[in-house]
Amino acid sequence: MSYRVFIVALAGVVATANAASIAYDKVQPIAQPKPVTISEKAGVKFKPQLFVDSGCFTFPAVNAAGETSSGLPAEQGNYFCVKRYNLLGSQVYGRATWYKGVWAIMYAWYYPKTITALVATATHDWQNAVVWINNPDLESPKIMGLSTSKKSETDHTKPHITRETFKSDVTYDKRTKDFDQFLDGTSFKLASTLILGPIFLRPMTEKKGEFQDLVMWSQLPDVARAALNSTEIGNVPFSDANFQKKLAEAWPF
Repeated sequence: MSYRVFIVALAGVVATANAASIAYDKVQPIAQPKPVTISEKAGVKFKPQLFVDSGCFTFPAVNAAGETSSGLPAEQGNYFCVKRYNLLGSQVYGRATWYKGVWAIMYAWYYPKTITALVATATHDWQNAVVWINNPDLESPKIMGLSTSKKSETDHTKPHITRETFKSDVTYDKRTKDFDQFLDGTSFKLASTLILGPIFLRPMTEKKGEFQDLVMWSQLPDVARAALNSTEIGNVPFSDANFQKKLAEAWPF
């Protein structure tokens, strides 16, 4: 291992060790940076809008200092998890790459607790959507597909949540045509909802949602990336350990 690689690795370990969990409603969202790269510009261009119509509201998972949300206890339904407690604002996280010749942009939202049929079942949850386009470098990229998660990403059957308890069993609703009814320009209209089961995402036609500040994986501070890669904050779908696995599960073609 070279000296430079060793120093970078050591810095990541130290940053992770120094990171802490703080109250879920004290995590300051990271302001959306100005997009510079082709990937970042495409991320903003296709950023979905989210309408939370039931279950838990979305909150930031990590701040610029690498402090992560401690979440909410698995009790009292969606109490404390509704919008009026979200005074600092929410966040959407993004990560993009080529996958089997198609450009995949994952957008992910964090929930302080898992809700199943209005019953809180675990601390921490994530839901995500993958927008598939032909080429981000084109002047007008074409949408090729949309995959939306429809199953809780936390294995709430386990008594103690650790990174080892998470299973890659998330399923997706997948579409490869008839997008216009769900689009507002280049932005998909998504709803976060639950119907006798865990929170899931669905494209909707009836109303618009809200935009959250987007921060792409490459734009996150090093300490924030390290925290999301190593901190027990649910099954982060865009972490280094999970990203490729989730794209394989979301593949719609």
